[in-house]
Amino acid sequence: MRLTQIHLRDFRAFPGEFELRLPGGCSLLIHGENGSGKSSLAGALRDFIALDRPLPRPIAPHAHAFTDPAHCQPRIQLVFEDGRNTDTIAWETSRLHPLEPDDGRTPASTTPAQRQALVDVARQSGFYDYRVLLRTSFRSGDGDLGEQLFLLFVENLLSGFPLVRGGAELVRDRWDVLRKTFPASRHDKRMREANRVAAPLNSALPGFLDHTRVEANRLLAAYFPNQRLVIRALTTPGCSFAKATKKLTGQRILPEIEYNGCLVDGHEEFLNEARLTALGLCMFLAALKLADFNPAASDPLRLLVLDDVLIGLDLSNRLPLLECLRVEFPHHQTILLTYDELWFNIAREHTAHWGTWRSAQMFAEVTGPVAPPIPRLKDTTDDLTVAKRYLNANDLRSAAVYIRAAFENRLRTICEDKHVKLDFKQDPKKVSADALWTAILSRQREMVAQGNTFVDPNLVPRIEAIRSQVLNRLAHDGGIGLTTPDVQAAITTMQAFRASRIPFSP
Repeated sequence: MRLTQIHLRDFRAFPGEFELRLPGGCSLLIHGENGSGKSSLAGALRDFIALDRPLPRPIAPHAHAFTDPAHCQPRIQLVFEDGRNTDTIAWETSRLHPLEPDDGRTPASTTPAQRQALVDVARQSGFYDYRVLLRTSFRSGDGDLGEQLFLLFVENLLSGFPLVRGGAELVRDRWDVLRKTFPASRHDKRMREANRVAAPLNSALPGFLDHTRVEANRLLAAYFPNQRLVIRALTTPGCSFAKATKKLTGQRILPEIEYNGCLVDGHEEFLNEARLTALGLCMFLAALKLADFNPAASDPLRLLVLDDVLIGLDLSNRLPLLECLRVEFPHHQTILLTYDELWFNIAREHTAHWGTWRSAQMFAEVTGPVAPPIPRLKDTTDDLTVAKRYLNANDLRSAAVYIRAAFENRLRTICEDKHVKLDFKQDPKKVSADALWTAILSRQREMVAQGNTFVDPNLVPRIEAIRSQVLNRLAHDGGIGLTTPDVQAAITTMQAFRASRIPFSP
């Protein structure tokens, strides 16, 4: 089973409809500047699938902040395919989260079989961003790093591990029970009862931590040998309730880190950012590998979503991560997001010949002086094809955004290919569509004076009409007042403009 489509509507940074297709369940490399919607996309997958978010989990708090509440309908829909069957699961208002079982009151989003399949996916998937990565080494305020690591492991890295092999209770389940436990009194019997709640977690956690340590050390040695790091120990004193205060104690994980053959006290203060990043990544990836029930099998689906986790690594240390993903996680469907365009281009070259990856770029498309930007995907899908899909879905503003992109791309191509004169700009991307069109019309007048034609004269008034009725309206008021006939006419005009020969000959 693979994830083949992601549909978002009014979710976080995404006003209206957004669609991302993953043909054949491919892995995806995405570049986007800050504010382009990358983290909202990664967050959508994590909020939909991951076990480290508490239930109940309503979608309403994630609704797009600037959409009219009367019309805002946040929704995430994922499409899964296995070559024979297609399974579509949606999370939306007025329904339970897909991981929540039917409660007899609110309509469920999944059947029991779908829910179990989703749990199996969640237990073998990983969702990591730079904020989570910081928790491995950056203490929040005066907080204790040991407590921070404990929560990271039990609520994230090991949350889907069964306490007993083949058992139904997971690490996260037991931790949820334990943190809600409070001894009824200081009487010995009551204290023993409370401590018995902690016993299954205390029994399972040391083994999980040591297996993670061994695997993380293997990954460090194989892919980051120049960092010269070894995790000597990951230990925990075990959770118990203090009789004097009746409070839970011992929820700490104590790392012992060796650098260049020497044990380092306070490694989080001593090691540089690249070594801390390599250390955190290898702990994440080690836990993910251990969560894989059957590494040799291609099913079930395993997702690995990495959102800007390489900020602390220089380019020479980022390439080994790509090799690690290729060798160690061949059956994982990976979505790797980055703001670094140079790194994106390098990674695209490396993944292009793997055959299972594609790349795309995200942009924040400005739609008006006060309207919020719309995250837009630029990949191998044609802009007008996307515009038609949005038109068919009656999302006229999004359709207009892609029509404008197609128009600007056509103008830039003409100006570059036909050497149309333009006012100088240090950044060619800052030459506006108006300036490009004005320059093309100037060339048109010059050629008409010579008895020739640059642009089909029948197209010029049609293009002026879509600029006035669609594109200018999008820029000035965010697309309010767009009509279906206007948008359809704009698509038809753009198709004719693309097909027309430049210079034009009847």
